[in-house]
Amino acid sequence: MNKIKALAGQTALYGVSSILGRMLNFLLVPLHTEVFAEGQFGSISLLYAYVAVFNILYTYGMETAFFRFSTKDKKANYYHIAASAILITSLVISVAIFLLASPIASYLSLLHGESIVQWLAGIMLLDAIVALPFARLRLQNRALKFVVTRVSGIAITLALNFIFLVVLRDIAAGKYLPVANQLVSNFYSPSLEIGYVFLANLLGSLSVVLLLWRELLGIRLTFQWHAFKPMLLYGLPILLTGLAGMLNENLDKILLPAILPDSFYSHLSSMEALGVYSASFKLGIFMMLAIQAFRFAGEPFFFSNSADKNAPELFARVMRYFVIASAVIMVAISLNVELIARITLRNESYWQALYLVPIILLAKLLFGVYVNLSIWYKLTDKTLYGTYFTIVGTAVTILGNIILIPILGMAASAISAVLCYATMCLLAYGYGKRHFPIPYPLKIISAYILAACAIPAIFQFVEIQNKVLGYGVGLLVSLAFALVVFMIERKGLRESIVAVEE
Repeated sequence: MNKIKALAGQTALYGVSSILGRMLNFLLVPLHTEVFAEGQFGSISLLYAYVAVFNILYTYGMETAFFRFSTKDKKANYYHIAASAILITSLVISVAIFLLASPIASYLSLLHGESIVQWLAGIMLLDAIVALPFARLRLQNRALKFVVTRVSGIAITLALNFIFLVVLRDIAAGKYLPVANQLVSNFYSPSLEIGYVFLANLLGSLSVVLLLWRELLGIRLTFQWHAFKPMLLYGLPILLTGLAGMLNENLDKILLPAILPDSFYSHLSSMEALGVYSASFKLGIFMMLAIQAFRFAGEPFFFSNSADKNAPELFARVMRYFVIASAVIMVAISLNVELIARITLRNESYWQALYLVPIILLAKLLFGVYVNLSIWYKLTDKTLYGTYFTIVGTAVTILGNIILIPILGMAASAISAVLCYATMCLLAYGYGKRHFPIPYPLKIISAYILAACAIPAIFQFVEIQNKVLGYGVGLLVSLAFALVVFMIERKGLRESIVAVEE
């Protein structure tokens, strides 16, 4: 069996949900940047940063633990044990957040904040409840159910955003359908503003629960400490590793408004600066699409092929092709960032941080490299090493932001993310050589990453006055880079496929 092709096929299948889902989600960016001011968009980004971190805490590594233990003993009730544990702990946490909504909203200085915090508690609870059913669908290769459910939930959330922020808002303002004005005004309050973003999310998450009702009703509430304890011990380091990933992706949005002086930018407050930064950060979606699709297919792939005698060589080839694909994406986005912004960021006031996009993309690329490098400690049950790397990486992120934000402003957050993931990659590779040696082609990988950094940097010095011509040159250079990479790799890719088939 051609295992490289098999991984590519699984990546494509799960990539459908990831790509369609995130692209649908990305459609909210032009809507939100048109409807909301920079400070409001900054508040949305801040709240979702907290949600992203809490989502990791809610599942505390049980998805990966479920993969590991279920593949070792298929007869055990690991699925029901893990799902029951997540349900109970998530319910406790969400109830606590719900009850403390008022002081939390006061701390975050949110308008209509109590309702928003309560809705966030519901969103996180519902997302946690479906985590294990989604993981089981992945393990069972039920890609169609996985794709349809995830995409449907996101599509419903997107549609509700449009209804709340455009349709109902315009009717309430008397722009059209005056006959419905009084009816809409009875339950729609334009003053709720960003609150409707989270209400739409809550209803979208609820729709996912309803779509997975069969899987959820099939969960047998049970708890066996002797079976859960090894899962917990295995999952806690995974929790910290996942937490590091989320902190390094979202801690900048938490620290930036807290540390950045309001006087740093003469025309932007700290929350408005966060809104501008977050808008540019969103343009890294295409890199994250590749990484997310790879992770969905890659984790089960690595586990199922870990016993193969050719596993190290196989994993090395996977790393090489991952870096190649990521380098092409990085160059394409970096060279065409203004064109992409013109389409997606409807208000030009959000364009002020576009120069940071190549740095943000490099950070995401390095995170993808770390995902590849970190597989050794999962396969050898040495997940404690992930904890060490997490602590160091998070320390770099925190220190980088604290030290550099007062000096560099928004740029500090992007640079800190690069430093963090670079550090984690070095640690994972160095220790991995001792415990699970994999012959990564370091020179080739480094060359592609350097090329992906150098080409956008050089392009910054090329000034083209005609915007249309400039966009055309960016597209042509991107296409040329992709073509050169294909010509270089064509022979090696063919030989790798033949070798694996044999």
